[in-house]
Amino acid sequence: MSFTVYLSGEIHTDWRDEIQRGAEAAGLDIVFTAPVTDHPASDAAGDHLGGDLQLVLA
Repeated sequence: MSFTVYLSGEIHTDWRDEIQRGAEAAGLDIVFTAPVTDHPASDAAGDHLGGDLQLVLA
């Protein structure tokens, strides 16, 4: 049986890598997904969603 696991949480340490390495070492059939962990890209995500917010609020 395969599992998909979303690794949410803080993005400043390598805890996701540790979990993925441990699961691989244990031979677990897990697909990991995660949020954007590149801090500048994560901070800029709202800049690219839904167009001009000023037009919506006007």
